[in-house]
Amino acid sequence: MRGNSGKAQGLRLGRRDAIKGMAAAGAASMAGGAMGAASPSDLTWLSATQLRELMVTKQVSAREVTQHFLDRIERLEPLLHAFVNVDRKGALEAAAQADADLKGGKTPGPLHGVPIAIKDQLWAKGMPATCGSLIFARFRPSFDGSVVQRLRAAGAIIVGKTNLSEFAAWPRSHSHVAGESLNPWDTTRIAGASSGGSSAAVAAAMVPVAIGTDGGGSVRIPASLCGLVGLFPTLGRVANYGAFHCGTTGGAGPMARSVADAALVQQVIAGPDPRIRTVSSLTEVDVLSGLGTGVSGMRIAWSRDFGHIAVDPLVADMAASGLSVLEGAGALVEVVSDHVPHPWGDDGKMMEPIQRAVGAGGYATVPAGEIPDTQAAESWIAAISATPGSTIFATPEFRELYSRHSGLLTPPQRLLADVRPILGGEPSDEELHGAIDSIFEEHDVLCTPTMAVVAPPAPQGWAQPYPDHFMGTNFTFIANATGRPAVTVPCGFVRDLPVGLQIIGRPGDEPSVLRVARAIEIGLGALPRPPLAVLR
Repeated sequence: MRGNSGKAQGLRLGRRDAIKGMAAAGAASMAGGAMGAASPSDLTWLSATQLRELMVTKQVSAREVTQHFLDRIERLEPLLHAFVNVDRKGALEAAAQADADLKGGKTPGPLHGVPIAIKDQLWAKGMPATCGSLIFARFRPSFDGSVVQRLRAAGAIIVGKTNLSEFAAWPRSHSHVAGESLNPWDTTRIAGASSGGSSAAVAAAMVPVAIGTDGGGSVRIPASLCGLVGLFPTLGRVANYGAFHCGTTGGAGPMARSVADAALVQQVIAGPDPRIRTVSSLTEVDVLSGLGTGVSGMRIAWSRDFGHIAVDPLVADMAASGLSVLEGAGALVEVVSDHVPHPWGDDGKMMEPIQRAVGAGGYATVPAGEIPDTQAAESWIAAISATPGSTIFATPEFRELYSRHSGLLTPPQRLLADVRPILGGEPSDEELHGAIDSIFEEHDVLCTPTMAVVAPPAPQGWAQPYPDHFMGTNFTFIANATGRPAVTVPCGFVRDLPVGLQIIGRPGDEPSVLRVARAIEIGLGALPRPPLAVLR
């Protein structure tokens, strides 16, 4: 099953036959295609490292690379709805400057000329920052947030802002701002949430890498559903000044088609920011130098269901395929049967009323009201981002905006107000922490399926797409709730859709989870590309 590239099953809105035709035309070239070397004229599937090397050695210019990916975005965006905003002019100007700097003898940065997309929860100077809501559709930050500032300093070219669920709080990247991000493997299905725009963009090679944010799985869930590597760093590892803070258990992380690219971006964006009032006590770590050193002697725990999760057995079996790779590389893999509770309870039914209400409708799907001028909100939102542990939902300024412009909100957001303390809180379940701590007393990392199912179909309206009440966070929220780094790595396919393996580590130990992910990636070899890869 790992070698099955699958066939596109079409778009929900009248494009089914067109996509099937494209998939058929390109099936032979895609099967088993490696994400490896290509000529300078074929830039689409090169890694960030390969692209940088071509530019630094002047085999291709940063402007040519940026133009290539902007053109690809233009072709694919009508199909996937990955972006809220594409900054074509700004990206080309930045690329031209990168070329001029290189010609002038400036030392190129680690991401010199590499196009990158940013989830629209993070701020970039002068670009829209909506957090998926029409309430902030007119907001343009006057400065770069921490993550964007570091990416630019490393030479990256910001091409645009990616789609997400409104205020990053629904299991579909579906908003009034940009529609619904769809999965390049099957565009009748979701791309995941809340960083679904970033996952769709990278999986379809609209950009080589992207940034998401993860407060309960919002990097790893869409990465898994779209066949990508996605890293949730240890809480506090990546400074998030200049961003919409929608929870206390999350932060920004990289999404890429390879572990090496994810590690490279993580190395760039990690570290404290003096603008944050409480500087993280975490020391900076090198996630690159030991990436390929292997897993010999490592102790790996494996749980297929945390003792209570109803997981598709085919998904669990496919996720487990990565474990044989680890054993073959010299790791000790042990099955653990510990019961690990979810922060929402073992059945997740605390979310049932809101899911039922959204699924039943009851709110107009067309937004109503004038879009406000929210530029003055910059100061108080920036103050929130400077205070770890705070969220915009706790502020009187946000509550006033939320109430006064409720007609602009999506139906889930109107109802989520009733459970906001649950979603925005910081779980501290003693049983949960005890269960995880006991596993790590004898193991270096804990492996699980990333998801309990493959990418589900996008339902009509605004209903949540998963078969239970965990909204896709069955396995992922554990890392957020306990402050541990976690990465998902693709390991195969079930019913022609990607499956990911999640690797959870000790707090602060991003190097180990990335080492394990890289070992799996090496052992499994190149996986095929999604059907939309035929649009080259």
